[in-house]
Amino acid sequence: MVGLPESRTERRGLFRVLRQRLSAGKRAAPPAREIGVTLALLFGRRWWWKTLIVLLAMGAMAALGFWQLDRLDQRRSFNLQRRAALAAPPIDLSDLPLPQGELRDRQAVARGEFDYARQIAIRNQSFTGQPGFHLVTPLLISGSDRAVLVNRGWIPVAEANPAAWRTFDEQHDGPLLGILQPTRRRPDGTVSDIPQDTVTGWYRLDVEAIGQTLPYKLLPVVLQLTPGNGIDPEAGRPRARGNSEALPHRIEPDVSLSEGNHFSYALQWFGFAVTAAVVYISVARRAEFRGA
Repeated sequence: MVGLPESRTERRGLFRVLRQRLSAGKRAAPPAREIGVTLALLFGRRWWWKTLIVLLAMGAMAALGFWQLDRLDQRRSFNLQRRAALAAPPIDLSDLPLPQGELRDRQAVARGEFDYARQIAIRNQSFTGQPGFHLVTPLLISGSDRAVLVNRGWIPVAEANPAAWRTFDEQHDGPLLGILQPTRRRPDGTVSDIPQDTVTGWYRLDVEAIGQTLPYKLLPVVLQLTPGNGIDPEAGRPRARGNSEALPHRIEPDVSLSEGNHFSYALQWFGFAVTAAVVYISVARRAEFRGA
């Protein structure tokens, strides 16, 4: 086994020889010998603490890279579930209890009557850059003592007065078709507080919180009406002032199945770790050469 120089003077002497050979174009010291000298330098008394800091930084960078790969796996699993949900046959909300498992993005059909007297608006919703609300109306399900919140779509801020919402009443004889969306709790997972204004004071579509203000029980999901599903998007629906489209404007479902930038971010973090090692070794050896 090749012996490693222990003293700083011996290391400097070897580095001097390596530098002379490299500058003269001759064959450098054997790779094993050179690696051994570099390791002895990095973990010597002068550099060991700096080496420790660099190793910790490299470990953090590598951990971030693996975290991005884990996020990529989660995104792929989510996309698989979403493809299966979008391809599954519609759920009839009249058939209780609801199926077990993930219901998000499942197509669903509901029959019943809208309770327009108890509809609400979700604040801070935009459409093509315009501020507005999502108009949400309870649907009393036929043949059931339950109701489901129906997100009928977007209305502009100018139509925020609840007294004018009855102009958006829709006539329908057949079933309503849409996709199911989950309740929207607060970021910490707790149920939202009930606002003082229980009509236009909501910031998220929190089924549990909204249900506390209604005289009937709600299904634990939201039926989001989408363009082309259920009621004819144009028939019998009024247009607001200055708006050429029927309102509420149906919300296009987000069907993007992109994997995001997790893989490229992972490569970047791994690249940062390798770069840090190469730069650090280069700086340490150059400093040793100068001191030789």
